[in-house]
Amino acid sequence: MRPITPQTFLFVPATRLDRVPKALASGAQAVIIDLEDAVAAEQKERVREQILAFDESCTHPYWLRINAATTADFTKDRLLIEKLSHVAGVFLPKCESRLAASVLHQSTQKPVIAMIESAKGLLNIAEIAAADGLLALSYGCLDFAHSLGVRVGSPAMRALSDKVRCELVLHSSAHGLAAPIETIYPQFDDDAGLAACVRHWQDFGFGGQLLIHPRQVGVVAKTLNLQDDLAFAQAVVKEFERTNEAAFTVAGRMVDLPVIRWAQTLVGKQPDK
Repeated sequence: MRPITPQTFLFVPATRLDRVPKALASGAQAVIIDLEDAVAAEQKERVREQILAFDESCTHPYWLRINAATTADFTKDRLLIEKLSHVAGVFLPKCESRLAASVLHQSTQKPVIAMIESAKGLLNIAEIAAADGLLALSYGCLDFAHSLGVRVGSPAMRALSDKVRCELVLHSSAHGLAAPIETIYPQFDDDAGLAACVRHWQDFGFGGQLLIHPRQVGVVAKTLNLQDDLAFAQAVVKEFERTNEAAFTVAGRMVDLPVIRWAQTLVGKQPDK
């Protein structure tokens, strides 16, 4: 059974921990405290101390995006996580090697989501996908484009993103990882554009998306039709458990083994073989 991740991850700058309650109230399935891009280099040490104090009074699990393994902050961030009690998992940005992800997991004992943001990372994706403790793969569209000199928003960037999506979904499936996590949609006030993006990554078999603004959470949830999908999946599982048949109908829709497995995965049950 492939693991399942949250479908909506909402970033909160580590410099604005006061926004965490609002992020939790947004309906996002997971909140990511961002210790990487959201924090200037000279502020990182102070912000680590603030996260430690925040964690002591925290009552909800949260994710943490730390600094890349190629930076001096990586070890400091790992040591910080070892002191935290409510970290559900860790995003590793600019991941370029299996070793980096494995070391992070072995040090923290937390599930890791590796972000592919460079040519080297993409070319090493087969080994990264085999890292110890890796839960899923994601990518960063803006960092990736800048590293290659690709113009943001251009047809070339869209083609590059689709190439990355193909690689992520193939290696995730081959290594039994959760479905990949889509990168951010930068225009947080463009609901129609975000909805189109969601439908696009759904077509690729991705499992969720990184978000930068609370208003994006509702757009993604509505586009995914999460409530309708879950209700249908629950009905499929209930009927399968009642009949033990591999083919039947639910709400006028034909159901067979692939649909049963999808439904079991969605409701968190072990899929039938």
